[in-house]
Amino acid sequence: MAVGTRLAFLAAALSVAAALAKGLFDRRQRKDVLGDILARIDVLRSSPDASQDDLDYEFLSLAAYEAGQGVESGEGGPFGAVIVRNGDQGKEIVARAHNMVIATQDPTSHAEIIAIQKACKTLNKIELSDCEIYSSCEPCPMSFAAMFLARLPRLVYGAQAEAAHDLGYDKDHIADAIRGTSKFQKTTCVVKRILHPEVAGVFWKHRNQVQVY
Repeated sequence: MAVGTRLAFLAAALSVAAALAKGLFDRRQRKDVLGDILARIDVLRSSPDASQDDLDYEFLSLAAYEAGQGVESGEGGPFGAVIVRNGDQGKEIVARAHNMVIATQDPTSHAEIIAIQKACKTLNKIELSDCEIYSSCEPCPMSFAAMFLARLPRLVYGAQAEAAHDLGYDKDHIADAIRGTSKFQKTTCVVKRILHPEVAGVFWKHRNQVQVY
C-alpha cells in the first residue's frame, strides 16, 4: 500500500475515533447534567425549607434537558415535558418526554402529549388531577387541550411561543388560541358541517353504554 494511501486511511481512522470519542463524551456529559438535575430535585424534595418556586425551577430544568435530548437525538424539535405527581411522599416524577415528531413521522407526537400518555399508563388512569406538568415551552393548543382533557390542574412553562415561532415553528400563530386572542391567528382549513342523522344518532343509540371520562 502506498504511503499516501496509508496516511489517508490513518487520517480517516483517527477522524472516526475522534468522532466516536466525542460522541461518548457528549453522552457522558448529558448523563452528568441529568444526574445533577435529579440530585438537586432529591435534595429539594427532602428539605423542609424548599419552596415551590425552587422545585418549579428544577422540574423545568428537567423539561429543558428533555428538550435538548429531542434535538440531539434527531427525534424531534426542542421541546420537553415532565409530569410530577403530588403524592403522600411529596412530589414524584412520573413521566418525562421530548418531542418525537421526526422519529415517529407523527405531527401529534409533542412532548406534552407523550408525557401525558406515559403518566396515564404508569398511574393506570386517564385523569391526572393529582399531577402537574412542566413544559420547556408554552404549549400549542393541541397539547394544552390534552392537558385539559387529562384534568391537569397546573402548568409551568419556560419559553414563550415566540421563541419557537422565531425558529420557524407555529408559523400560523395557532398559539394565540391559548391566550384567548385570534388577532394573528390564520388558517387555510375549510370547515363544513353536515346535519347527518346517522352521526347525530350515535350519541342517542349508545347513551346507556358509554363510559364517560
